[in-house]
Amino acid sequence: MLRLAKQLLFSGECDLAVLNAEYAARLLVKAILYRVAGEEVRGHSIRALIGLLVSVLEEKGFRKEAEELIEYVRRNRRVIAELEEGHVRSIYGVFSYSREQAGKLVEAAESIIGVLEKIEEEVFG
Repeated sequence: MLRLAKQLLFSGECDLAVLNAEYAARLLVKAILYRVAGEEVRGHSIRALIGLLVSVLEEKGFRKEAEELIEYVRRNRRVIAELEEGHVRSIYGVFSYSREQAGKLVEAAESIIGVLEKIEEEVFG
């Protein structure tokens, strides 16, 4: 989905690029939650899902990884919120993204995915 978001951004489909970038990050959070917790998690709020992942990591004894994620969220709170809002804005058309705005949110999703993949590697090897 991240690759699709980049393709959509390149072709000027900025709203769809944001939507797919948000999906990419959110689905990876859910996938890691599934692997760590052993059960499917429902929800659409990437912030709430990340918070749940932090809790599950701590509960399973992965305190270092939970702290890494907490620190990442602290540093990037605003852009994570903007990415989450991008889902609603893209679907319901209440806001149209410029190429620059969409590019920042695609980069944000890429950053979140990078942190999540690092944590996933640390937890599962």
